[in-house]
Amino acid sequence: MHKVNLPLGTRDEFGIRARRKTKVISLIEQELQARDYMKVSTPLLEYQEVFADFDLKQLRTYQLLDHNNETVVLRPDLTLPIARFLSANNLKLPQKFYYVGDHFKIAPLLSGRYNQLTQAGVEMVGYGSSKAECECLLLINRLSNCLHLNDIQVELGDARFVDAVLASITSNEKLSKKIKQALYQKNLPVYQQLIKRFEADSVMPFLKIWPRLFGSFTAVSQQLNKVELPTAAKQIFAEITQFASWAQRLPNQQIMLDLSTAPPQDYYTGLTFKVFMKNISDYLFSGGRYDQLLKNFQSQLEPAVGMGIDIDLLVDLETLITRNKKHDLLFFEPDQLATVAQIFQKYPELELSLADDLRHAQRNARNLQVKLYRLNAKGELEDVT
Repeated sequence: MHKVNLPLGTRDEFGIRARRKTKVISLIEQELQARDYMKVSTPLLEYQEVFADFDLKQLRTYQLLDHNNETVVLRPDLTLPIARFLSANNLKLPQKFYYVGDHFKIAPLLSGRYNQLTQAGVEMVGYGSSKAECECLLLINRLSNCLHLNDIQVELGDARFVDAVLASITSNEKLSKKIKQALYQKNLPVYQQLIKRFEADSVMPFLKIWPRLFGSFTAVSQQLNKVELPTAAKQIFAEITQFASWAQRLPNQQIMLDLSTAPPQDYYTGLTFKVFMKNISDYLFSGGRYDQLLKNFQSQLEPAVGMGIDIDLLVDLETLITRNKKHDLLFFEPDQLATVAQIFQKYPELELSLADDLRHAQRNARNLQVKLYRLNAKGELEDVT
């Protein structure tokens, strides 16, 4: 028989991992439904224009033509399909949504990453208040507790901070782009060369330490107290500090800051957050504010806050113990099916033995270390282990 392999970057899921994944998703959905989030499921295929904010070639997306020769893609993101959904459906806002689904990105060869990933997430659309960010921070804390995550680190930032600093020192967009790229990539030789021209500027002491402005909230704040920030950047940092002070009061988490990292996506417009665990480089939760969410789909913009949850990474952590519950077996003959149905109403924990004869059924029960029952002539259960 010819062996058919899976496409690169994909996998079958079964057994313990599949069971754990179902449990993780179930716990998340229970929490979100209890908090009155509406579930939205969008299709795997979307028109290319939905992801106009993405460089689809750089993201290495799956693209194909539909029957009208229009380009469609396997969704590489789950937030923008929600924006498309909102523009196509006249839903009353504000509204809280959640989703669970797969997205697809072709991973680099030999990276060890999968091309098909499962993500859950929430979108709070129409909420301009900082209480929406607080809701996300609280959700992170509650879900971390439900999923038995220990030593989590909540890293705060702001999508506006880098642009605010650069706008205060130069109007040269090409230069700003180069500095930003070197900063995000932590390419210190290039970054230091680019900022030399601002040696006489009062913000230079800050520029020198900027690439290293990440770590605990206390440590970063102490470094910033020694330098001068541009006015706009100072105001943004004050807002981050306020959220950090609120989040620090939640149990079982450490608050971190990173003022030199890129936002999760280009459409973010305010506070950003990522959640890590010690000794894990990838983040479990990621999100923030993006008030430009609907700009590609309608003229009226809506404030929005949301976050994505990496289901596969949570499953790989194995923080949830999922065991097969053993069930006692019932041996039966096909003509007893109606009686079996009645027995199952009374004893739903029983499982049918599909062995051909009683001897094989008894052996299977011994191997599974469970009891074996059969129906006697009176239609009653008889232990024949």
